[in-house]
Amino acid sequence: MNCLKPKKGIALITALMFTVLSLVITMALLQMVTTGARTSGALKRYKTSLDATYGGSELLTKEIIGKALAFSNFSSAGNSFPTYFPAKMGSLTLLPESNLSCLHMRLTTPRRFWSPACATPSSSSPDISFQLNGSTGSPYRVFSNIVDTSEWRITSFPGTGVKETNSLAGNSDITGGDEDSELTQGAVVGSGGPPLKSPHYPYVYKIDIQGERRNNPNKEKSNMSVLYAY
Repeated sequence: MNCLKPKKGIALITALMFTVLSLVITMALLQMVTTGARTSGALKRYKTSLDATYGGSELLTKEIIGKALAFSNFSSAGNSFPTYFPAKMGSLTLLPESNLSCLHMRLTTPRRFWSPACATPSSSSPDISFQLNGSTGSPYRVFSNIVDTSEWRITSFPGTGVKETNSLAGNSDITGGDEDSELTQGAVVGSGGPPLKSPHYPYVYKIDIQGERRNNPNKEKSNMSVLYAY
């Protein structure tokens, strides 16, 4: 007759195993909750900075570029672009004169004609920078660089004398014209009919834009590239 071996301590071992398993499950749940909260926070910060970047791109393309292109090459040194543009922008942008000269070159000249000093746009030295206030917290800073300006070529037309050698960096009418007037920029009035406009060649820019929270630029920022025709 065989005697059964004693099973003292089996209940304690079983309880410890269940305790360890419960701790593992609890830690996994806490890790999932913590990771989800961090991900949600990061997504919210990115979304708000992306909205600021979109807002900056709207302001840049609909307001700033148009005002910059309204400048004419005045002969007076006091009416140069570095003096004209800050006066139009007020406190919106504070850039050194060299940056403003490069900005004018990039706005009105094909990329292949940019000077060596302006040929390589840098995020540390943007063409335009300005600040947008947020609904809560610190404001956002927006930086933009024009990294490319397209070059349009006028192809030859039989019998007109226009040759392919003619080229321009974009817009043949930067004023936009006045639709209510009889004679507009780049237009010829026909007898008894509406003004006849010459073909419009728009500027086409590739623009890099970055928006970031002023007090937390490392964690709250976003970047985007814009292809814009003016």
